[in-house]
Amino acid sequence: MAVGYCVRCLWESDFQWKARSQFIETWRYHYPEDRLAALSMVWANMKFLGCRYPAETEELVKELESKCPRISLPYKPLRKPKPLIENFTIYEIEGGDDNSTNNPVSVINESAQKSSKPISFEDLGMTDKTGFYSCAVVIDDKIIATGEGPGKKQAKRNAAENALTILRDLQPIIRVSSATQQHKTAPCLSKTDLMSKAYEKAPVISDDNIGNRMLRKMGWKGIGGIGRDGQGRAEPVLGIGTDGKLGLGCKTSEKSKVTGKSVQEALKAFIAGPEQQIKFSSELSKEDRVVVHKISQQYGLKHKSYGADNERYLVVSKS
Repeated sequence: MAVGYCVRCLWESDFQWKARSQFIETWRYHYPEDRLAALSMVWANMKFLGCRYPAETEELVKELESKCPRISLPYKPLRKPKPLIENFTIYEIEGGDDNSTNNPVSVINESAQKSSKPISFEDLGMTDKTGFYSCAVVIDDKIIATGEGPGKKQAKRNAAENALTILRDLQPIIRVSSATQQHKTAPCLSKTDLMSKAYEKAPVISDDNIGNRMLRKMGWKGIGGIGRDGQGRAEPVLGIGTDGKLGLGCKTSEKSKVTGKSVQEALKAFIAGPEQQIKFSSELSKEDRVVVHKISQQYGLKHKSYGADNERYLVVSKS
């Protein structure tokens, strides 16, 4: 069902759509259709969902409502409506003050990504009367909100902000620590990186070693890689641990443990470097993290684990 350019939203009840239709009919010859669609949506969000908007916008909408004698709204929701989008969660940065963490476009994009929902920002063009650009937020094939601005970028931001205002009243919210956000830029060590550290400080094979003698008999001169001219592999083959009777290269390498020596070498390099934080991948097992915690404590470094289950990772900081 539609009134001119204005289309009924999927989540609107019969009563809500009827009331918004009356608002639209009252002002349909006073505003461009896309502008009126946005104003009617703001009005409905304020009335039915308790959303808040900039003071100038709220004053305009209230003035328009006062001149619509046919609209009577004794209805007020007694309980929180059902989620607008199934299995959609808002992820917000707790205590974030900078533009990157509080940017509504970033928040809604990341929330859609983590919730595995398609999202798009549809350019609705420029309105004839105001000369402002208009943008709509579409998540999971549902138009959530629209927004206007003097430029396309501002229109997109305002649309995202309006969408978040609506969704915060309808969807679950997870507050993410701002510290967790900072960890994304910290250098990350994988389990393979750590286990390879064990070879970096390995002693040089002595001349009387049987393998050394065999290679020299085949023409190796003791310099460079394997082969008569040192053209072959120079680094040792990495063995990712053994488990019981399983041999090198087994497909259960996730059960192997990192060594204290490899963790020590990684932390020494971290202390000598410029970074203030280093992250140990979620590939590490609980036992692996215990090793990192203990050695970090020995070096006077701060250490803390974040996340849950398979997403848990460990961050070490200098201060």
